[in-house]
Amino acid sequence: MEFTEKALVLKVGRFRENDVWLKLFCAGRGVITAFAFGGSRSRRRFCGCLDQLVLATFRIGTSRRGAYNVLQEGELLQAFPGLRADTRKIGLVAHCLKFVEAVQLGQEGARQVFDLLLETLTTLETQALGAEMLPLLFKAKLTFEQGLAPDLALCVRCGRPVSSHGPWDHVCADEDWRRLAFSVERGGLVCGLCDDVQAEPLCLGSVRVLEWIGRSRPADWPKLKLEPDMRRELGRVVDRFVAWHLGLRWENGTYRKI
Repeated sequence: MEFTEKALVLKVGRFRENDVWLKLFCAGRGVITAFAFGGSRSRRRFCGCLDQLVLATFRIGTSRRGAYNVLQEGELLQAFPGLRADTRKIGLVAHCLKFVEAVQLGQEGARQVFDLLLETLTTLETQALGAEMLPLLFKAKLTFEQGLAPDLALCVRCGRPVSSHGPWDHVCADEDWRRLAFSVERGGLVCGLCDDVQAEPLCLGSVRVLEWIGRSRPADWPKLKLEPDMRRELGRVVDRFVAWHLGLRWENGTYRKI
């Protein structure tokens, strides 16, 4: 069997003297591993395509017994030179690539995430985005697009509209800092009548940001400005949400299954 796929190279490694293996994120098939035999010395078949963080169209076959994928040739589409020239941005990109790899996307739902990742890279190449912001936004958006978007309108315990059933923990003069509660396990907000549910405190401003993330695209992300306290609050909730629903936790520079 042979197929042609547009793919982003997530990871590259060598085995033997001239052979290369690649972890590819394919638009139509999700994350796969493929081998380029003789790839390290073949300039005609794979010119510029066998490096991490390149977008290419690959023609891919399988071994005789169908045990593994074999790259036949590749055509370079995009090398993201603006990212490669900035070590800080490369670090942010590596975080996103590791998350995509850890999620272990298959064919179903791959196209949405592929487009999300590609738009994220294109946006980051031309615009500035804080190191604290990109992992938070990318993780949240990818997780929401896997059918795990939280319910931010109705109480996940009783089904009542959250905004009409106080009291909340306390109310500040600025309504953006009104305290709400978010149940990581149930995947949404809980109202003041359901205080028996274990939940994370969350200010109204953070709830609005979560709603905005669900509607936004990566091209919108550089516009977002958050105070440090709100950023930490959102980071804590998103990290716990990802750990609970996807079974992934960021530890020692990589994502680990829990």
